[in-house]
Amino acid sequence: FFVPRFLHVLLLHLAYYYALPKSESSIPNLHRLCDIWKNGIHWLDTRGVETVVELADNSQCVVLLMSCQQNFENNMIKLRKDVISGIKSLQRLICCSLEVEEFVIDPNDLEYPIIK
Repeated sequence: FFVPRFLHVLLLHLAYYYALPKSESSIPNLHRLCDIWKNGIHWLDTRGVETVVELADNSQCVVLLMSCQQNFENNMIKLRKDVISGIKSLQRLICCSLEVEEFVIDPNDLEYPIIK
């Protein structure tokens, strides 16, 4: 199970590095255009990619869902690689004893609990 500290750090990390800054903010590095809820985050970027990261299955699974506009597939693939790398590096830093694996689920078969 992921510890609550991991989720808090993950949400802050993703918001800071990937969500767009609010242009009218007096502190642009801290105010971001994203939606955060108790176990996840959603943001859009300037490269045409929409992303949701959420802790699911009673904190056993980090789910990354992405969509993009037509002709922005390469941007989505690069962002997916960056987000997964960020998640795994935070996991090694905060939950180093936790065994993790990554896998792809067909969006048509997505249901909870996650079944590989």
